[in-house]
Amino acid sequence: MFDFLYEIFGKVLAWFNSWTGSYAIALLLFALAFKILFLPFAIKQQQNQIKQAKLRPKIAKIEKKYAGRNDQPTLQKKQQEIMELQQKEGYSPLSGCLPMLIQLPVIIILYNVIRAPLSYIANISADVIKAVAGIVGGSEADQIALINKINEYVLNTENGAAALAEAGLDITLMPDFNVFGVNLAATPSFKPFTILVLIPILAAAFQWLSMWLMKRWNGTAQMAQGQDAQSQMSMKIMDLIMPAMTLIFAFQFSGMLGLYWIYQSILGMLQSFILAKAMPLPTFTEEELREMEKAERARAKQQREAIKTQPKVKSLHYIDDEDYDDLPELEGSTPTDDKKKRPGGIEGGSLKK
Repeated sequence: MFDFLYEIFGKVLAWFNSWTGSYAIALLLFALAFKILFLPFAIKQQQNQIKQAKLRPKIAKIEKKYAGRNDQPTLQKKQQEIMELQQKEGYSPLSGCLPMLIQLPVIIILYNVIRAPLSYIANISADVIKAVAGIVGGSEADQIALINKINEYVLNTENGAAALAEAGLDITLMPDFNVFGVNLAATPSFKPFTILVLIPILAAAFQWLSMWLMKRWNGTAQMAQGQDAQSQMSMKIMDLIMPAMTLIFAFQFSGMLGLYWIYQSILGMLQSFILAKAMPLPTFTEEELREMEKAERARAKQQREAIKTQPKVKSLHYIDDEDYDDLPELEGSTPTDDKKKRPGGIEGGSLKK
């Protein structure tokens, strides 16, 4: 379905690689090119954040208006007023999701192209790649790691290059993955220890830094100040989970892929900074900030109270006498005895028909 995108992206990456002679530099230009391609989506998202920021004081007033009332009609009325306000101001809560949904399949294709340099840079057929993977003991899925296996095979096997040539591989066509003497086709590992372990650490650190900075540039950090302690703790945990996952995954793939993640974080910070300066979010007075904080605390308290007042659902695995108006009498027992025997089950006789 997306074969034409694979071909286009592959040719772009191949052109950058042939122009620079370095796959690492080619990836930087590749990442920069698609940041520029996705710039209209980033601008649209910034515009939505500006609209959302302008609405915060007005929504805070509505929250304050209905503070302390958690009955269903009141909650519906409050939600209706908020929705009408959003429609009047031309803001949709889902508007920020659409650009991400459009970009997601393209991002997946980008990663697949990056991980397949033998296919898109060297133009080697799938049959040859499969045969070579069988010879060197590598995986076809991650061709960057496969290139590392090929290099090790050629280095440690007598006539290794000739054996691969018989399988149809010309090793001179493979891209150069060395940067300042470091082989970025290898997977970072502490055993044996190499300087390559800095790639996952830097990838996680730059992702955390980009998230921290972007929250301050897009107003999320300011909005979080008025949230309750539990919500703030949840956000802090998420800020740690994403970099931790990046750190773990970067140790599972080649160093070149981790380098690409570093490029993405740095370019993302640069883009957010430029947009924040070109399209700044509105600032609020101290009084407006206090109103928003009060409204947020009232909303959180109201939510907790609503959870506490929810009716308890009785289990279907336990039948209580109080669930029924009339129960059948048991033979050989009085109504009083019946009540005592029934909670755990029916005992003392059979049901009257």
